[in-house]
Amino acid sequence: MKTLLFLLSVLLAAAPARSAPPLVLNSAFTAPITAPAGDGLLDLLYAELFRRVGVAVEIQSASAERGLLNANSGIDDGDVSRVFGIEQAYPNLVRVPEPVLYYQMVAFSRKAPFAVAGTASLRPYDVGILTGWKILERTIVGSRSLLKLETGRQLFAMLDLGRIDVAVIEKFEGLHFIKSMDLQGIAMMQPALVEGDWFLYLHKRHAALAPRLAEALRAMKRDGTHGRIVAAVMRRYAQ
Repeated sequence: MKTLLFLLSVLLAAAPARSAPPLVLNSAFTAPITAPAGDGLLDLLYAELFRRVGVAVEIQSASAERGLLNANSGIDDGDVSRVFGIEQAYPNLVRVPEPVLYYQMVAFSRKAPFAVAGTASLRPYDVGILTGWKILERTIVGSRSLLKLETGRQLFAMLDLGRIDVAVIEKFEGLHFIKSMDLQGIAMMQPALVEGDWFLYLHKRHAALAPRLAEALRAMKRDGTHGRIVAAVMRRYAQ
């Protein structure tokens, strides 16, 4: 018996330790924010950020609404990027208290260029947005019509066909769709309709990780890593 116990202890000691499974974060974004090839802005930022805290991470595609619901219910571990205060509607989510990115939601249109001065600027138009983008769902009221679509490609196809007058989306995603779909005659209106900070959100079971990620993110900003990654990715879509 002693010999058997000794052999078992030797085998257990020699067995490789199992690594923890990666945290799965949902993303409703497309290039250049997140991309299947893993070379999007948040793909690269989070690869470095989570490496610094010693945690593996995986980013998966999900619709904006479903991604929030699954993160809030604990099916998945979090959401890559949402506006401040989303936890009020999704109470199982914990915000990492350091902004990840500064976003700009802008209007794209084939119409004659018009100056954007808040949502009142959109009242004469048929407007399209993406389903589940809460900041736009709350902000855009009073337009002639508001169409919610599932994907950015659908949004810009509707704009290209003249089914909507204005598409509102994150600036660099909009530029990506114009370029990738080879669309002509679509202009970006200025200034941004809505702008502000995006934050990483985790399911509450990972609450203890939030301050560590916040500090690592601050360190990435201090040492220039954050800025270098942002500049390198956004250069692809600069106008």
